[in-house]
Amino acid sequence: MKRILLALFVLLFISGCVDKKRVLNIQNEGLCSAPVATIYLNDIEVKNGDESFHISKEEIRDALTVSLKATKCFRVSIDKRDKESLNVENEYLLDTKAALFREKEISEKNIFKKEIKELLSMTISVYAYNKSKDVSATTKSELVINKSKILGFTTTPEQESDKKMILTNATKKISILLKKGFDKL
Repeated sequence: MKRILLALFVLLFISGCVDKKRVLNIQNEGLCSAPVATIYLNDIEVKNGDESFHISKEEIRDALTVSLKATKCFRVSIDKRDKESLNVENEYLLDTKAALFREKEISEKNIFKKEIKELLSMTISVYAYNKSKDVSATTKSELVINKSKILGFTTTPEQESDKKMILTNATKKISILLKKGFDKL
């Protein structure tokens, strides 16, 4: 009897796995052969829409630094500079705004099974400027997670990896858009 209950429990646990919408791998590496500008990361503003889905300013700064450097189009610095001390030709301050959003939808499939659909979303906007020129870009990164809960048991969500995936995709997209904006100058 114990073996049957154990087998049933394992079966229910396995069938309650998390299914994530596939996310494209965004390639932003080596878009330029030489840097076109020096970016000084300035203000970062984060609006968190849900306490369980939180990304800090430091995490955004670090991910943005990595993504901008990966393009090989920008030299990136976290040193504080003011607008008047910038070289007009190739130095820019970068202000960043990020908004995080989480939505959860629960539907009951039958008396034993509930389906939980969760949408994690991050919108990021950047504004690069100096005394005479400016470039702006905005993008959105989303992840849809489908979970099943059977008889009250569910797998624990991988929130850290989900958060990292959304942040990485958003900063890679914004680095590509920023490079395109600098191409138009």
